[in-house]
Amino acid sequence: MSGTMKKLAAAYAAEVIKNRRYLHAHPELSFHETNTAQWIRDHLAAIGIPTLSGITGNSTVGVLKGTQPGPSIGFRADIDALGLTEMNDLPYKSTHPGTMHACGHDAHTAVLMAMAEIFAYHRELVHGTIYFVFQQGEEFLPGGAQQLVKDGIMDRIDYMFAWHAAALEKVGTVDVAAGVREAAVGTYDIKITGKGGHGGFPHKANNPVIPAAELVSAINLIPALKCDPLENCTVSVSYFQCGVDGVANVIPERVSMGGNARVLNTDLRDFVMKEIERLAKAICAAHQCQCDVSLVYGYPANTIDATCNDIFRKAAASMGLTVLDNPPVLGAEDFAYYAQKNPAGIAKLGMADPTGAIAPTSHHNPCFYIDDEKGLPLALEYMLTVYETALQELM
Repeated sequence: MSGTMKKLAAAYAAEVIKNRRYLHAHPELSFHETNTAQWIRDHLAAIGIPTLSGITGNSTVGVLKGTQPGPSIGFRADIDALGLTEMNDLPYKSTHPGTMHACGHDAHTAVLMAMAEIFAYHRELVHGTIYFVFQQGEEFLPGGAQQLVKDGIMDRIDYMFAWHAAALEKVGTVDVAAGVREAAVGTYDIKITGKGGHGGFPHKANNPVIPAAELVSAINLIPALKCDPLENCTVSVSYFQCGVDGVANVIPERVSMGGNARVLNTDLRDFVMKEIERLAKAICAAHQCQCDVSLVYGYPANTIDATCNDIFRKAAASMGLTVLDNPPVLGAEDFAYYAQKNPAGIAKLGMADPTGAIAPTSHHNPCFYIDDEKGLPLALEYMLTVYETALQELM
């Protein structure tokens, strides 16, 4: 790696931290990131980067053409927050009760904005075209990436890169590998209707709890009985609602239940979802209950391209970062939609205090914390180096 990217990252260290903390204090939920989107668009306009027209909602795509020929490379940052009330006592804690950046999207956005500014003022470093993709709605189905693909951005981009804050890994580490890294996800909601009645006269009712209870067991047995034991498959029943709490003598008329399926194989995810629907209808029919099933096929499995993986690893090696070989996880990431179209890759950068003085916290937690003073300048340097390495490998 040349020293240029390191020097540029150091020069923008204070700004990337400042911007991340501003965004952290002003979180917005998925598909409601109006002020965040305006902040992004104002910043891009101020540094002379035009944005694509025809982009849906609160997503924004900045376009920077270089002075020399080269590939079209995209960098993506998700911009949405989560429905949590922050419990951290920080000077930049969320000012919006019930909304919090608890997954690092504020950090992703701040780093990408710093990259945009650096390349806007150093256009001689740009070969081909860079697309700065600020994406709405990663946290909530159907996800903002799917709409951006429909808007046609992957028809413009040859390779797409991103990074994600890894709050449980120490600063100075990079987790990346080729192949499937995150699960395909699906959610289901089932409404079972029977006939309510008095607890003393069950024969005059048709209790929907009975088929619902059978269905809970049947759904939980799908991974064991219907899936290859070598496949990573999990199915959860996440909610089960019926009756009135404390009212023991009334047989309810209706049960509402639902959950999710997560599989490292998109085709198997589709099979599992259909199996849930089949079981629900069969069991309810056997008990003469009405059954309404709603299935949502969420994000596909996220697959990291081999070339992108090589670029990530070479960039890490050039900086002396520790590359982790963690196994895939059953979390989901709508970055997968980009990877379905063209080569794409996402790396997870450690953001926990490297000294261990501050205990790390998991994502989607009201005490979520990242060491932005140490982690963000390094993340900025890493993604600049990824671009530099990509040019070396792809040209």
